Amino acid sequence: MRLTTWLVVTVLTILIGLTSCTTSGVSSGTSGTCENILYPVKQGAAWTYASAGGPSGSFNYTDTITNVSVDGFTLTSQFDGVSRAQEWHCGQDGLQALQIGGGSAAGISTQGITAEFMTSDVTGISLPREITSGMQWQYDLKMQGTMAMPGDQQSPSSGTYSVTMQEMGRESVTVPAGTFETVKLQANSNVDIMTDFQGIQVPVKYTGITLIWYAPGVGYIKSVENGDFGGTVFSVTTELQSYQIP
Repeated sequence: MRLTTWLVVTVLTILIGLTSCTTSGVSSGTSGTCENILYPVKQGAAWTYASAGGPSGSFNYTDTITNVSVDGFTLTSQFDGVSRAQEWHCGQDGLQALQIGGGSAAGISTQGITAEFMTSDVTGISLPREITSGMQWQYDLKMQGTMAMPGDQQSPSSGTYSVTMQEMGRESVTVPAGTFETVKLQANSNVDIMTDFQGIQVPVKYTGITLIWYAPGVGYIKSVENGDFGGTVFSVTTELQSYQIP
């Protein structure tokens, strides 16, 4: 696998850990600060998605909410042979993802490629409690850890992730799970990582614009991500296949 392709796949995998878990809301039947009408925080709630169009090919995964408390919850994502856990904090302003996934460190494996990052200095809100027309908000974090290709040593890596979200109106959206009246959001994302690849400092830079649709009482329905990594352009579409909310 060429270095450029590997880096694109790695960045996409990191973004899956962030954007696939990035939903937003207003207020739901859940009590306490975890209330969110567009993202029902309920023990055992599960959503299965299919994603296609990226350099790593097509794949399915399932998100399940576990360990719900009055001020947080765990979101477990199950890919083919890979499971990640992501901690979230519930505050008065909304929901905030504290990690990329996998406890305090995110261990991600795609086609034998691994990336493990500790996250810190998390600021902003992932999912506001209330969203008004045209509303914008920011979410940022720092990452430090390692990346490695098959057979290579773990390479020290560090960087930042930032996203600006904006409400874009209402739309009716049809996916395999059904037809839903949704809230449409736009996420402008930036990833900036420096990794030591075989003794060479290699910058990993990504910019992307993702349209995301959420249905009240259901959650994240669909996303279309258009990204550019060092001139490599790609488009990834993810759609809800089925869901179960207790």
